[in-house]
Amino acid sequence: MDVPGIECRAAMGRPGRLIAARLLPGQDLIEGVTALIKAAEFKSGSVSAIGSLRSASVAWARKMFLDGDIKNSGVFYEMEGPVELGLGFGFFGHNPDGEFFMHLHGLIQDKEGNMRCGNLVPGSAPVLATVELTVQEIEGLDMNYTIDPEWKHHFPWPINI
Repeated sequence: MDVPGIECRAAMGRPGRLIAARLLPGQDLIEGVTALIKAAEFKSGSVSAIGSLRSASVAWARKMFLDGDIKNSGVFYEMEGPVELGLGFGFFGHNPDGEFFMHLHGLIQDKEGNMRCGNLVPGSAPVLATVELTVQEIEGLDMNYTIDPEWKHHFPWPINI
């Protein structure tokens, strides 16, 4: 889809099915969301979540240019619980090899009120009391997570399917 005067990669889809769920104590956030998406056989869509976690780790860029060296290009921050998940939001799709890929950000807060935001790290966010979430399917497109040649990182290149 071309948008005059705008530098972007875009495809048009439409809302599909919606999952509403509560993840129970002990369940890892990303593992739980991934399992729900795969069980529903969604191809692409968005995720939103709120709740409480036992702990969580987030990562964000340390440099103005990502060179593919994740350990030196990013900051990894571990937060001990209890942790409030003020907002979890992201998108999912597949890479060109057909493998599932999800980009999920989290705004997290510790018991002293300190906040961090970044990419939620898989396996780092077990549910404390509850995580309530929705998964919205997007029909007619794939987010098509591709390694960007300039950034050497997975970014969406949405395509119509």
